[in-house]
Amino acid sequence: MTKFNINRFGKVLLWSARMTKKEMLTNMGSMFFAMFIPFLIHLLSSYRTSEIHAAGSLLSAMQFCLMIYFIITVTGGCWLFSNMKTKEQRLTFKMLPATDLEKFVARALYVTVVWWVMAFVAFCAADVFRMLVSLVAGIPVVKCVIPEFASILLGTSEYNSFNVDGMTMAEACSILALAYAWLFWLYSFYILGGALFRRRQFVFTTLAHFIIGMACLPLFVGFVDDIDQHIAREMFAPLAWTGAAVFALWGVADWVLSYKIFRRMQVINNKWVNL
Repeated sequence: MTKFNINRFGKVLLWSARMTKKEMLTNMGSMFFAMFIPFLIHLLSSYRTSEIHAAGSLLSAMQFCLMIYFIITVTGGCWLFSNMKTKEQRLTFKMLPATDLEKFVARALYVTVVWWVMAFVAFCAADVFRMLVSLVAGIPVVKCVIPEFASILLGTSEYNSFNVDGMTMAEACSILALAYAWLFWLYSFYILGGALFRRRQFVFTTLAHFIIGMACLPLFVGFVDDIDQHIAREMFAPLAWTGAAVFALWGVADWVLSYKIFRRMQVINNKWVNL
């Protein structure tokens, strides 16, 4: 078994889905609770108020839910190998009749596509429950915010428009490219943390990200302070594209390194890392 086989990969996916049903329900319950907290604040602040006030409060709640969704999906990579916590689980997963690549991709799909869908379903359930509570309590329902939430995620909402006075189209595109590349790297960084650390993956990966940010911040600030404003404007777009390329390549390197770490995993590993 040295090549990627789609039929064998499908069996791994089915096995993984059966083995993670309880974990998925537990995670969706936690996501629902996290998504409903902003809606609960909205309900409490909108009781016996005007519909205009309720509409503004609902918009703020949806935006807060969007931030929660972003945090959940980006940090989801930490649970890449949550199915290998115990010795028995590692033995079972490593002994599956499939290649390491097939098993790695199956888990990667779980913490990407499945994880993102779970978070969206949790938001939808929280919004529906918010509307039911509003009807019972006599709070202005205003509207269902699921379509607007989905349009923001798909990039079709008016809130996704990016326009700054005095900025050219090339500069705006370079900023967007840098932002998306940074998000790709950040997610891949949590994937690497999920593969490397055996326990406390979220804590250690977040701490590592903080240390990297604090180490690079003085260099960035010093570079900005020393450069002339006119030269900085001319170099803005090229530097942004360069940063985007660096983050994109760094993200790919994190994915490759995560796979290499998985291939080296044994049934009995180090207490803190999977090596």
